[in-house]
Amino acid sequence: MPIARIAALSAAIPKEQVDVMDLGFDAELTKRTMRLTGVRAVRYAPKDKTAADYCLRAAQEIFDQTQVRPCDVDGIIFVTPHPDYVYPGNSSIVQSALGIPKKCCVLDVNHSCTGMVYGIYLADLLVYAGDCKTVLVCCGDTASHHLNARDRALRMVVGDGGAAALVQGGGAEAMHYAFYHDGVGLKSLYTPAGGERMPRERGVTNVPKTDAEENVRTLEDEYMDGMEVMRFVMNEVPPRIDAVLAASGWAKDEVDVYALHQANAFIVKSLVRAMKLAKENVPFDAAETGNIGGASLALALCHAAAKRHAPLSRAVLAGFGAGLSVAAMTADLAETKVLQVALL
Repeated sequence: MPIARIAALSAAIPKEQVDVMDLGFDAELTKRTMRLTGVRAVRYAPKDKTAADYCLRAAQEIFDQTQVRPCDVDGIIFVTPHPDYVYPGNSSIVQSALGIPKKCCVLDVNHSCTGMVYGIYLADLLVYAGDCKTVLVCCGDTASHHLNARDRALRMVVGDGGAAALVQGGGAEAMHYAFYHDGVGLKSLYTPAGGERMPRERGVTNVPKTDAEENVRTLEDEYMDGMEVMRFVMNEVPPRIDAVLAASGWAKDEVDVYALHQANAFIVKSLVRAMKLAKENVPFDAAETGNIGGASLALALCHAAAKRHAPLSRAVLAGFGAGLSVAAMTADLAETKVLQVALL
């Protein structure tokens, strides 16, 4: 059976940048938050741009800079918590916009922080099964559209963007995966209203309330219990990374890059200390973009590749967050075309 590989990887982010100090919150509090999170600026998508737009921009970079063409694609996987429409999913948008053949397999997945790893995993399965030869994986989010303007806890760290990966056969070394999911914690990072369980209702779900930390949000806005998410991450991410390292037969110091979900500098640095990783191999890449969700792993890899004189080879990717969920994987990127970040 064919061994899947990541043939190409790209990312796209909004071209406009907003300094965190210009968001209108208390100056001293903002400075303390910036020191903790490491985020100095965020990139918000305009209201007329969606995750599909940024993923299409990233995918177009792949087709422009590799020998692969849209007509070669026979599978599409789109991962986002915020699709353009309630249904059908964004894979339909990608297929029609790029002119990908109609005889293709399409999947849409409602994942956020773990989305890139889940997307590649599903593409790997399609290639391994022989059902697809070339799968386009798209992962993106425009979370800023779903935040309250006065929610300083999220507004100072969340950004927008998208990524694309081309998964094909021909790999020399199998990619390995590890997953963990605790649905009991789903309300630690979610949007309460807007779905079937709690439909939007004027005068009920759109009423702003102020919490103990003076963050303002409605039931229609995204909510995060930062302390609970942090506890979950520190308990459950290291074992998943250890598991994929063991499955690949890699020692920690044999890995060229650990692309961790770029939630904030505090979480990334805490994982580095807890796992005793070489900090030069674990980039923090959200200082000028903010946390762009599942695509943050691809963004970190694109920036890391641009800074290196040699190709990336052994890589560990780990997403964590909403669910509460963890997804980790290993990949040999020695032959992967890792592209420069595009702006839209």
